[in-house]
Amino acid sequence: MKLTSLYRTQKIRNFLQECGLDAWIAWRPDEVLMMSGQLPYWGASVLLWAERFEPILFLPAVEPRDHIPDGLRVYEYPWGSLECSDPFSVLIEAILLELRTARVELSRVGMLRNASRTSPSIQAAEQTPIPDAFQRQLSAMTAAPDAAMQEGFLRLYLTKSPEEIAAIRMANQVAAVGIQAFHEAARLGLTEAEVAATAEWAISRQIGTGNIFYARGWAAVQSGPNSADGGRYNRSTGRKLENGDLILLELATCVNGYWSDLTRMAVVGTAKPELQRILSVVREAQELAVAAVRPGIRAGEIDAIARDTIARHGFSAYFNHGTGHHVGFRYHDPGFGIVPGETERLKHGMIITVEPGVYVSEFGGGARIEDNVLVTESGSEVLSRESTLPGRKRDASCDQY
Repeated sequence: MKLTSLYRTQKIRNFLQECGLDAWIAWRPDEVLMMSGQLPYWGASVLLWAERFEPILFLPAVEPRDHIPDGLRVYEYPWGSLECSDPFSVLIEAILLELRTARVELSRVGMLRNASRTSPSIQAAEQTPIPDAFQRQLSAMTAAPDAAMQEGFLRLYLTKSPEEIAAIRMANQVAAVGIQAFHEAARLGLTEAEVAATAEWAISRQIGTGNIFYARGWAAVQSGPNSADGGRYNRSTGRKLENGDLILLELATCVNGYWSDLTRMAVVGTAKPELQRILSVVREAQELAVAAVRPGIRAGEIDAIARDTIARHGFSAYFNHGTGHHVGFRYHDPGFGIVPGETERLKHGMIITVEPGVYVSEFGGGARIEDNVLVTESGSEVLSRESTLPGRKRDASCDQY
């Protein structure tokens, strides 16, 4: 396995040269993934990427070794070993030795010191186990913070290589399995939590198929009046599904470290006309916004298409969030949003979500439809098309969107 392509390698090289750096240290799971293709299990991996030598992946002694990409030199340090009381000091010394040997000055080593978000490691039940003292030690041995350097690093997330696109496409394909399970489970009498658990179970079952070593879904199901809160938060409750409910599924899916972010709707039985109208308006807004995605268009223009469509139908007050964001290395990648007034332009290789919504508590429901859209050289491709709205399917009790 080798997901760090020549494309990604060249992007990193260009970034370092523009910032006057010779090396970069990454330790947050999504940073390590983007720069090496390796998804940490414990979240205690550190990557040293330098111009003068092969990238070095510093791994805890207890880290699994069955999915380490090619092209990396691996150094084991004693985190998890009972024989070492201070493994992070060992790690610091090992990093310093590599830099001294390569004659890399510490003032020319960069690091993202602050990050508001990061994706979880495979062991997602706990936060990344990097202690504050270690972060301070890393900071002390890297270049002083520079806003342009930090921004430049985050822009590495924005465009994806063909290999990364394929990995994100697979995350969408696995998500489609969870979405199908959601549709099959969305029936009278089951609770929101039961339906959400069914989708997550279906996704986890994909581990071991093909080259999938990790698959996990985070599903939130909101039904009936709870779906009217879908524009503010997504959570599953113990409410049982009832006839006429709109059902909203918000689904984050991570496969081998790469993410999809999708929202789907279902209807139990027959919804009231006003709820059917909401669903129809959201469907129209989403289709028009997706159709407009192409290189060169401003992000704010995509948002305006969705927002203006919703406003034309009289629901402008009920669309209370942005139309989308970047996705792939995280559930929400850093970078500009698909939001009102955003002047940044889309580029080939970007993957964004398109997710307009209308939420009307007075009607007793809300709706959002979300797909992941790749910006191609001449237009766009919906990576989640296998499970998207135009080919909605019916059974005796549930309409699917």
